[in-house]
Amino acid sequence: MSGIALGGIYTLLALGLFLTYATSRALNFGQGDFLALAAFLGMAGLLAGWPLWLIAPSVALALALLAALLERVAVRPIVEGRSTMAGHLGWILTTLGFGMIVQNAITTTWGKSRHASPPLFSSGDQQVVGFLGARLYLEELAIAGTAFALVGAMYWLLYRSNWGRRVAAVSFDPATAQLLGIRVRRTVVGVYLMMGVLTACAGILVGPLAPVQSHMGMLYLLKAFAVISIGGFSNPLGLLVGGLAFGTAESFSNYWNSEYGDLFPFLGLMVFLVLRPMGLFSERRADVR
Repeated sequence: MSGIALGGIYTLLALGLFLTYATSRALNFGQGDFLALAAFLGMAGLLAGWPLWLIAPSVALALALLAALLERVAVRPIVEGRSTMAGHLGWILTTLGFGMIVQNAITTTWGKSRHASPPLFSSGDQQVVGFLGARLYLEELAIAGTAFALVGAMYWLLYRSNWGRRVAAVSFDPATAQLLGIRVRRTVVGVYLMMGVLTACAGILVGPLAPVQSHMGMLYLLKAFAVISIGGFSNPLGLLVGGLAFGTAESFSNYWNSEYGDLFPFLGLMVFLVLRPMGLFSERRADVR
């Protein structure tokens, strides 16, 4: 169950990357540090005795505002002013730099040590419940259910809402979307706000499952890219498949040999990409939504 829970969290991160690239042709390389900040803020709220219904919207609002600031100062000037090769790739450095600022702020506030976040849904991280004839940890079961409920809500927004249609239009051709009356810049800002919310949810959920530390972000960012590599960057449904596959592989790898829990999934990813470099859903099946 921990693999499924982690798979849902990786999918949330990958969806944030997918949405920002689809609309602005830029990725937030500091998104892992955003997740670390959300994990620390969630932990701080839990230790302060705040209820989850107060922690979740507070952290989501903080991360959404931070994402909006990122878009304004680190992405928009580069994307709208790119006329050289450096301009095309400048957002890599600016988003990395923004993430380093966030990471240093975390280190200054909480230090470099590992922290253990309290459970979100249960009275203890070892509380066991019966589910379909199996004995499962309640915390992992609740986190997995919450993660995939959030993923399901995100897919509903993408495929069934007017906001999703606007995102699809901007992803396909911003100029045409502008002619159709869609406010492209507002849509892009909205996507970055959504990226912040998704990352906040992922950070809060990952806290009880893994040690919380200031330098945790890069590893989770790499795993989100692994999910995108498996599912393909052209179809958000592929990200769900990639998240489940990578999370389950990581869980089995840790069960087999915890010292190399992160090594074997990435080795498997390398073999997969040699055989299918475009991922499970190639560009021929592209769906910008």
